[in-house]
Amino acid sequence: MTVLAQHPMSSNSNFRYPLTLSSHKLHSKRKNLRTIALSAVLIYLFVKFSAFLQKKLYSYHSDSLYAPTGTKYRGTPWTSERTVSVTTLGETKFARCDVHTVKSEDGTYQINDWLFMEEQDAVNVAVATREGNFVVFEQAKYAIPGITLSPVGGFVDDGEAPWESAKREVLEELGLGSKHTHEQMKSVLKNKNNGRMDARAFEAIRKQPRTVDEFNLAKGNVDGDDDWVFLGRYRTAANRGGGFIYTYLLKNAVPILPGGGTVHFKGIGDDERQSIKILPFEDIKRRTINGEFQEVKWAATLALALMQLEQ
Repeated sequence: MTVLAQHPMSSNSNFRYPLTLSSHKLHSKRKNLRTIALSAVLIYLFVKFSAFLQKKLYSYHSDSLYAPTGTKYRGTPWTSERTVSVTTLGETKFARCDVHTVKSEDGTYQINDWLFMEEQDAVNVAVATREGNFVVFEQAKYAIPGITLSPVGGFVDDGEAPWESAKREVLEELGLGSKHTHEQMKSVLKNKNNGRMDARAFEAIRKQPRTVDEFNLAKGNVDGDDDWVFLGRYRTAANRGGGFIYTYLLKNAVPILPGGGTVHFKGIGDDERQSIKILPFEDIKRRTINGEFQEVKWAATLALALMQLEQ
């Protein structure tokens, strides 16, 4: 049935227009339209907020976890005559991940996806006491399954000669050093009242200056201490970088700090959980052969030290 209704804007009371829907149905339809419009607005706002949140979370992970703002790799990046360009993907103080564009050996083409890992130069030291025992660690490492043995090790600090890094790491981690280093530290304390043999005495002794070779790489030579042996500098991965490792042997190690060289010594400045092990020569040899030093740099350092001592 057709209903005639007065136009609300007309002054002519005789004007009528046909209304095909009842007022109840019209009200219901308008209510449904409002619900649909409100739902659309809510969906739009949800999508926008999700995109904003995802962007913020991505930015947090990128900036805070993988590439902290203002954190720059403090080592010397590697390039050669074959390097065309370098793009950095992420970096921290100690490491950097790059993609290099590299010319082929014959120079006829380029490789555009040469993944290269920078890592700050480091030292590893095999430490043997006057009694002929080796002092090593037993510990867990993030990228090694189970438990492993390891020698003393650590990064070479900015401007530091690798041999000085080796001496510092042995002192900090084991409280040991050479007889020559011990005498130097005692000389520093000689004229001081209540002088204690501690890390500050080591910091006060004269240090070997850092020198570089024709490739602008630090030299690892030892000077004036017969109990220290430089075992060589080695690239960790020939084509992918990984920094350089400087390997050393300390013979006839003596305690320098209180408790040094014992299983109860507490290392300085390192929060790694590790226990000190004192093992005889033949035991270390067997464990090296059996692969109990599970990082290749550690195994190489111990193998080189064992060969040096067997000469």
